[in-house]
Amino acid sequence: MSPQDLCYLSATDALRAFGDGSLTPPDYLEALLTAAAGCQSTVNATTVIHADEARRQAERAQKRWRDGTARPLEGIPVIVKEETAVRAWNSTFGSEICDEVAEEDHPIVDKLRRAGAIFHVQATNPEFCCLGHTWSRRWGVTRNPWNLQKSCGGSSGGSGAALAAGLGPLATGSDMGGSIRLPAAMNGVYGFKPPSGRLPTSPGDELFGFAVEGPMARSFDDLVLMQNVVAGPHPDTYATVPFTPLPQRWRSLEGVRIAYCPSLGARTMARDVRANMDRALAALQRRGATVQTVDLRWDMAEVGHTLMEGIMAVYYAEFLETIQEADRARLCSYNQDTIRRFLGQPNSLAKAADLASALHREMQAKVWGLGFDALVCGTTLGTDFAADQDPVAEPSLSIEGVAVDAFLAWALTPAFNLLSRYPVMAVPTGRDSATGVPTSMQIVANSYNDEMVFRLAHHLDASGASGLFKSEFPTF
Repeated sequence: MSPQDLCYLSATDALRAFGDGSLTPPDYLEALLTAAAGCQSTVNATTVIHADEARRQAERAQKRWRDGTARPLEGIPVIVKEETAVRAWNSTFGSEICDEVAEEDHPIVDKLRRAGAIFHVQATNPEFCCLGHTWSRRWGVTRNPWNLQKSCGGSSGGSGAALAAGLGPLATGSDMGGSIRLPAAMNGVYGFKPPSGRLPTSPGDELFGFAVEGPMARSFDDLVLMQNVVAGPHPDTYATVPFTPLPQRWRSLEGVRIAYCPSLGARTMARDVRANMDRALAALQRRGATVQTVDLRWDMAEVGHTLMEGIMAVYYAEFLETIQEADRARLCSYNQDTIRRFLGQPNSLAKAADLASALHREMQAKVWGLGFDALVCGTTLGTDFAADQDPVAEPSLSIEGVAVDAFLAWALTPAFNLLSRYPVMAVPTGRDSATGVPTSMQIVANSYNDEMVFRLAHHLDASGASGLFKSEFPTF
């Protein structure tokens, strides 16, 4: 198997190869480490490569395969977002003013470790994970492997770019405004925002329902594999629902009704984003689903601003207030702007709660209450965003000639952080012919109905209309 084939091998296929002896965890890891070193100067998706530690883990995994004691993810390298704590690893949160050593694993890292996963690279995120793109003073600009001039999304942009660049088959992400789904969309991979409580939180974050950890993967089967490992309770945190595994076999789509609202009421959407989504919906119809357009008219700028008020009210304002004046000057422009716009203002959690309730009432009236099983919409309105796009310096963007607020109004994700118990998956649908950047759609289900989201994604994958072929992924 060539190094390129190894880099784009799925976790599912790697486990099968480990089992039949045609591949060893150390050999697989070396191919990924070589790829990680090779694209640091181009994609710049990683902060630290933990090669020696990972090699020791791979040797132990190989012994387990020989001894017949292999665990569900034995020997599978997992890309870890820098924000996500790994015991004894440094985390800067993408900032020049932070540098902490984690004393313990995040609960999902602990679950992955106990399942036999290997941790070999930390992936970049923007400073404090507060941008829909991935650049910071600390780590520079992370670029989209499909087009190095374009954004890889954020804040789990390093995770998404690393998956697309072949640095590993699985990655951790976190999402408080679209931070899993945006980079999944823009890198052509899968990203799942679970409903709040499905995965364990970092201890102390239990009250912060807008934000969740979640899995990212290049293939649908790998996403299922990872979700079944990380979901469910953990002794370090108290706000997780009981574990319900996703099935290995999926029912047909006969009788499934899909509500379709491409742009959630936004006035514009890039042509290929819409065309590729229409093609994906047609594939689901051929497999038995019915699709009907519904009329939702949500103001993305208002939703994003209200979500930010809620985030500030829950905990972020208190964190920003601890930053000394001298250190504030060292923050990235987008965090300095957040301080100017929100700190000292009457940020209201109640306002966020009221908007979430209003959005749910509308969904109940137009979608769930009418018997629809899922909502499908875009993940982003376009793909033509610069890798270092700064919403402070450039407060508006043009999509198909229409000006759009550059902070988050180009993203169709934040409403579902307000609706925090809705499961949502970003699923690749193809590529934009103008930019080469992948396109995506979101599959949304009612509270805690994760299985419906995965069922639709499975059928889209099985139809051949979702995802990107291994041969299409860029090489470095």
